[in-house]
Amino acid sequence: MTRNGSYESQGNERKRGLEDESLSHSPGHPDQSKLNKYLEAARSTNTEIATANAIKHYREVYKGPFPCTPHDLSLYLSHYAGTLKVATLEQRRSLIGKWHEEMTGSNPNKSKLVLETMRGIRKFHNASQKQANALPLDTLRETVSFLADKRNRQEGAANREWRRYSRDRAMLLTAFWFGLRGSELVNIRLSHLTFDWRSHPPKLTVMIPTSKADRSSSGREVTLVALSELCPIYAISEWIEDRFGGLDIGSETIKDQFLFSKVDRWGAVWSDGLNSNSINKILKRVFDEARENGAHIPEHFSSHSMRRGVSDWLIDQGASWSQLMHWVGWRDVRSARKYVDSKESLPSIFMDNNQRLSVEQSNKDKCHGQPSKIGHDENR
Repeated sequence: MTRNGSYESQGNERKRGLEDESLSHSPGHPDQSKLNKYLEAARSTNTEIATANAIKHYREVYKGPFPCTPHDLSLYLSHYAGTLKVATLEQRRSLIGKWHEEMTGSNPNKSKLVLETMRGIRKFHNASQKQANALPLDTLRETVSFLADKRNRQEGAANREWRRYSRDRAMLLTAFWFGLRGSELVNIRLSHLTFDWRSHPPKLTVMIPTSKADRSSSGREVTLVALSELCPIYAISEWIEDRFGGLDIGSETIKDQFLFSKVDRWGAVWSDGLNSNSINKILKRVFDEARENGAHIPEHFSSHSMRRGVSDWLIDQGASWSQLMHWVGWRDVRSARKYVDSKESLPSIFMDNNQRLSVEQSNKDKCHGQPSKIGHDENR
């Protein structure tokens, strides 16, 4: 393998190597096609794309030698320190390092030089990670009301654009109440939904097939009981009805389709699923349209705002860390604490307590030790 060899060709060599290895055990086996399918599914498409982008930036933008030494990688990190976010540099050095480990057997990212370089970069340039703005329940309510009104007004129109409003409403409520990441939302298929209309109130169980925290891809199930308002169960049901016109979603031709797909300007629903990067664009369009129609919606929301929004709401309702972690799908308590801690301001708590004690003492002094009528009534 040459130092300036093509990443794409080397990646293909690795892929062929895995396939050759699987074929060598039982060539011509009737189950070989199934095995190849599962091996392909095991490889994260998002990770492969991110790795390709990281290497492309290193080679074509930075013009660095590749494969690289620890010194080469340290120079690259130093060059972009202060220009790129520390988190971006961390991700790129990790991806470049893993590529080297798989292709060459060595990992420059694990060298002492690279580790010390990143330690210095973090010291000079690290800033607190900016959290997405949480979507308040009032904003969700106003936006969903706008979408429902647009859908109902345009239902039956020739261009069927109202389907887009139906999808957007269902997508917003699903992302919010289930606390889903964009990557989780776009991978849900109709076969992952189980409606229980016989239950009172109805229930919906969603199988979330893939998740950032689910390294083994075992998936997790979340069951939601119908809510008194802003309920995703009825919104999803209406979206499915609008999309398929009452066809049985259990049929083989339908059940494997993605729950949320592209809806073009004529209202035609595409069979391909959405890209996780497109969720933010959809949300921006939805919120912009709602503002243009008189809704009072703040700026700067993203797909992660849904996850933060329901987390904030659950915390305000008294949910515990363990309950929050189970519902949203966190496995690390530090992830949950970021939300809980953001709701507490210790100086304010103690200042309020001190002011309350001061007022109580002042009231006692004024009464010269005599219990007030209010105090007496409250103690009865």
